[in-house]
Amino acid sequence: MLRQIFTLILAAGALLTSSLQAQNGPKPLTNDDVVAMVKGGLGESTVISAIGSQDTNFDISATALLQLKKNGVTPRIMDAVLVATKSKTTNAQVPRDALVLKQKVVDNAVAGTPIPPGISLGSTAPSQGQPLVSIVQGSSKQLLPMSHTQIAEAKTKASTLGALASDGSLQQAMAGATQTVASAGMMKGSAKLANTAMMVNPMLTGPMMVGNIFAAHRKQTITAVWALPGQKADVVLRQGQPSFEIHFSDVPGVNADDYEPALLKLEPTANNFRLVGATQAKQDQMQATTADWGMYSSFVEERIGSNSKKVSSGDYQLQPLNTLPAGEYAIALRPINKDKKVSGSGIAQNAGDGLIFNSAWAFEIQQ
Repeated sequence: MLRQIFTLILAAGALLTSSLQAQNGPKPLTNDDVVAMVKGGLGESTVISAIGSQDTNFDISATALLQLKKNGVTPRIMDAVLVATKSKTTNAQVPRDALVLKQKVVDNAVAGTPIPPGISLGSTAPSQGQPLVSIVQGSSKQLLPMSHTQIAEAKTKASTLGALASDGSLQQAMAGATQTVASAGMMKGSAKLANTAMMVNPMLTGPMMVGNIFAAHRKQTITAVWALPGQKADVVLRQGQPSFEIHFSDVPGVNADDYEPALLKLEPTANNFRLVGATQAKQDQMQATTADWGMYSSFVEERIGSNSKKVSSGDYQLQPLNTLPAGEYAIALRPINKDKKVSGSGIAQNAGDGLIFNSAWAFEIQQ
């Protein structure tokens, strides 16, 4: 009897502790929190990252925005406040069934399950500010999972991706990331687990890698290399001339008319990465918050000829001009004007134009 009473007391204590933890969970960020962070000396990028990674409850009335300005909140931080509020409002307005349906579609895409006929990615399953790429097969569509590229350093000037793949300095930079992921038992040749590890472990995400690899190169010119983790894509196609639909009309902070889809050939490396592209860079450019870096004007990548048809702003249909040989490929979004300027901090933080440029939708062709 005493033992039963003791067990009940322990259970009640556990429930009470769980309840208190739930009640003491992180509260949504407010205008006052933003002002406190700014006045506390936190950098602009840090405040923006905090806004993007936490729940929010902002007041965006004219009076509140003017008060933020008076308290020293920068325009970029206020833009982040507006984007967070808009995103929260949009998600609240989407019917729960539609959100559940979209999640099922995304989950099934990884396993290769087709999207049921008649489902529109732009209406029934809204993208909620994320670009989407799907493979079209007759009346059915299959979403390609989106991956975020990682940025590593090479000391050799980029000429071709094939030459970079065997560059010793790049292999050394990537070896550390590979060993870290492998130690977690998550990098076994498959891009899905490797990319998950990259996203879960913040020390391996694009922004953190950029901060680490460029720390000792203040103004030295180096080669920044964009790469996908894993040697193989999780989506395998046996049709050498697949058709794609691309949707990116509602990505916050991005002018969809500035971009078009591109079909790229990826270059596998010996240490479990696939190279997407590379360009020359300096530390100052990678950290700048102003959009003054024409990074794509000298970007090295292997484009594959394709027939790209613009349906509307941010909506394209794409198909290779010729049958693709066996290998690793990806759909990426690239500036129409190669002289387009971007901010280094946007690239490093996967925000706005950075999110567009750092995203890739990989697939393998087997024949």
